[in-house]
Amino acid sequence: MSRRNVHAIIENNIESFLCVVYAYYYENILPVGIALDGFYQPQLGVDEYHVITDIVKAQTVYDAVEKKISYASALFVVHAFMAANDDRLMNMFQYIVLGFKKGPDVDAYLQLDYVLATHKNARAVGGEAHLLTGFCRFSETTSGVYYCAISPVNDVLSILADHFSERMNYQNWIIHDTKRNKAAIYNGKEYQITMTPKDAAVEYTDEELLVQDLWKTFFKTVAITERINKKLQRNNLPLHHRKHMTEFE
Repeated sequence: MSRRNVHAIIENNIESFLCVVYAYYYENILPVGIALDGFYQPQLGVDEYHVITDIVKAQTVYDAVEKKISYASALFVVHAFMAANDDRLMNMFQYIVLGFKKGPDVDAYLQLDYVLATHKNARAVGGEAHLLTGFCRFSETTSGVYYCAISPVNDVLSILADHFSERMNYQNWIIHDTKRNKAAIYNGKEYQITMTPKDAAVEYTDEELLVQDLWKTFFKTVAITERINKKLQRNNLPLHHRKHMTEFE
């Protein structure tokens, strides 16, 4: 049976994307393009296929990727979806289709652009998330909740929430992605990711403000002017991460 060429329009979540893969195998569609809802530009001669997210279908595809390709490939796909790259969706789709044919060997086909791109996107996400686990700054608010603001290049909020829910499970906290207007809110047991208003305000305790001032003074005092290497600093800590770090404010 021939497939119907479509441009798939998905919600901004990995489950919606996995439903496109499901539709390819079980509903005879052939996505010639995949775009997030709100970012699709209509094209002549191509039908639009609006994906309705189905958790069961998405889980079926994810389990198949783990079983028929590998756990590592499933993680590549999840992380690649978080990348700030408009081409990532079609690359991921082609990667999965090839993976179902080649199994774990798919990751050896780096001469194929979509395999290499999926690897690069996944590693960029993992690398940025790893960097931020060391540079997130939590500050005490008047409500008793510890607040951390980030504005990463890639959408790494869920990775950071997983990390800190294990390592700061004794404390209520919020990690706020100000670039995407969403936050992970942890209540001491579990976290939930929710959208936030653009003008959300945070009020710190007097003790927190004092500690921040002391830390800025210490950071400035211990610096050795003659040994400052701004190029090395930028390589180790990109400028876009610094605006939420106390010592660089």
